[in-house]
Amino acid sequence: MENPLELYETIFLSKRLKISIFQYKDGKVYTADEYNNIEELKVSKIVDYSNGMVRFYNMIEGEKKWGVMLINGFQIIPPVYDYISPLIDQKYFKIFIGDYHWKYDDESNELFYEFLWDNKSWNGDEYKGRLGQGKWGLINTENQILIPVEYQWIDILDQRTVCCNIGDTPIIKWYHGDNKKDVLSIGGGLWKVIYLSRFQNIETELGMYYEVIEKFPEEYKKHNNLDYHPFSYEFQKIHQF
Repeated sequence: MENPLELYETIFLSKRLKISIFQYKDGKVYTADEYNNIEELKVSKIVDYSNGMVRFYNMIEGEKKWGVMLINGFQIIPPVYDYISPLIDQKYFKIFIGDYHWKYDDESNELFYEFLWDNKSWNGDEYKGRLGQGKWGLINTENQILIPVEYQWIDILDQRTVCCNIGDTPIIKWYHGDNKKDVLSIGGGLWKVIYLSRFQNIETELGMYYEVIEKFPEEYKKHNNLDYHPFSYEFQKIHQF
């Protein structure tokens, strides 16, 4: 074979740790260190690598179960979730339990064209699907539950605050032609901002998305007598369907 890299499906390397994790095209996954110690892992698919951590999933009874491990193969989050998001701010993962499939249906397609399609897009937008039923939560890289899996959606505002949606809210994925990327839009339901702290229970009452974000600094100041200015990392499109 002219190019030995053709054997591999995926390779992630850590120069600092001098460890690699790789998956052959036959599906087998291994780790290897600088001393040529090689270990096979019982993993169906390694997905991506960030800050020393690898997202992966195993196929269990025909369904993907997601987890996270270190690049040396040590699991820090077992494969029990129906989806785990990419690493957020080197600290957090969103977790999902439910039907993580993006499906076409006439109702959400109509919602896309009625509320979301932007005819100002030069390169065209495209409806892709609606997320199946399920709930979201938030954990840290130590697998500690910060937000229980009971919300329709979680929007990360900054390192210390999240905005959580309650209700049977449609979550629609669509392709933004000008930005050349997939976008999620969340409509309906009620929201509340929650402060991520093990020592303080600070959250707003339920309300509209931008309303609760505006009210949270007042709630925070009641507890700490300090100003707080949340800033959104994700910039998801929030719509009232």
